[in-house]
Amino acid sequence: MTNMENQTQNSLLSFKDELHARPYIKLSNNLRVFHFAYLIKENDDKKSWAYLDKFLSKINFQNLPKEASKYWVAEGKDLIIRYECHTEFISLTLIYPNKIENENKSKPKLFDENYLRLLPTEFLKNFPGEHLLSSWIEMVPSKYTFKPIDIEKYFYHDNFAGSNVAEDGANVFMSFKSDRTNFLGSGLRRVFIQNKNLRTRRTGRLLQRIVELETYQVLSLLGLPQVRQESLNLSNLEKQITEITKSVSRTAKKNLDKKSIRYPDYQQDLNELSYVVAKIEEIDSSTNYRLSATAAYYKLVEQRITDLREDRLESFQTNYEFLSRRLQPAIRTSEAFSRRLESLATRAQRADNLVRTQIEMGVQIQNKDLLESMELRARAQLRLQETVESLSIVAITYYIVGLLSTLVDPINFDKFLISKAVFLALCVPIILVLIWFIAKMVRKKINKIK
Repeated sequence: MTNMENQTQNSLLSFKDELHARPYIKLSNNLRVFHFAYLIKENDDKKSWAYLDKFLSKINFQNLPKEASKYWVAEGKDLIIRYECHTEFISLTLIYPNKIENENKSKPKLFDENYLRLLPTEFLKNFPGEHLLSSWIEMVPSKYTFKPIDIEKYFYHDNFAGSNVAEDGANVFMSFKSDRTNFLGSGLRRVFIQNKNLRTRRTGRLLQRIVELETYQVLSLLGLPQVRQESLNLSNLEKQITEITKSVSRTAKKNLDKKSIRYPDYQQDLNELSYVVAKIEEIDSSTNYRLSATAAYYKLVEQRITDLREDRLESFQTNYEFLSRRLQPAIRTSEAFSRRLESLATRAQRADNLVRTQIEMGVQIQNKDLLESMELRARAQLRLQETVESLSIVAITYYIVGLLSTLVDPINFDKFLISKAVFLALCVPIILVLIWFIAKMVRKKINKIK
């Protein structure tokens, strides 16, 4: 098998492996889950894996991967760690058993801040990358009943949503707002799940969709601060393009009245337009990736909400309604910014084409004037040349007659009927005509060559 065939086979195997790269975990219906997400830069993925491997080895965690991987799950005695490395973020999910079965209470004790002492705070605080999100998820079985007032106590406020999901498999309540704990400097976003009848595999799927929904909706908002900042720059550029267009219009009207176009008249407009076009390209290059990522993450948010298969619970707005009201305006702002940037680039291009057209017309007019001037000079030169040629014929005739006079000096004209002077006088017109004829023939040959 050749090297090319080996590479192709390895690529196919990697593609097949990718389809099964992130399987769902089988989980019970009593869980306490902490989910964290970190933005990463170049080489942060390798640093994070090495950092995590060192930490887990220290606490004697078993079944660790032998080499860096984009995804893996490690199981301990009372802890499951799920690690995922994506293009620009890393997610870390800590899954603890929720030992509420031993509690002889009508209502389980949930979201107790004392549970935070169990978390490796220093490890999470120093994790490579920029901290993005922290979520706290409590899952309890269906034997407990909750009233809206009970659930509200878990969130400290009434700004949360709830719905029945997975075909009446569970009730999910989400706040999308950090609590007052100030854990890792930003607090924890709380999620409460009442598992009705989900089996282990479906429970794992539900949990994974929820943590992804939490993560992706935050990621979809990363571009909003940049959009707001660059919107001010776009407003200034729009004003500049408007002023440049007005200036070009005034200059064009002035040149039309003068029936002339000069390049210096548009020099300033062209310089300003060049700056505007360069600035637009700079903004586009700096925001293009973030805006594309925002659109992609928002589609993932919509897909995860769809996957939940929500049904309305009495007295609660659905998670879809909650997110739509809060997330869609930000997404629409990003989309409007993209359209505005594209429109501005088109306007700048049209203005640039207009200025360059005017300059080109001015250059053409200048070239026309130059050609006309050259033609006049050529005609004048031709007339001068003809005049010089005429004078040269006379001069040549004069010198030939002089030469002929010298040649006939030895001849004794007394023997002839005419004198020397009369002979030379008769020769002058003959010589003149002959030289004129020769000059004409030479001019014809030269013209044929041209």
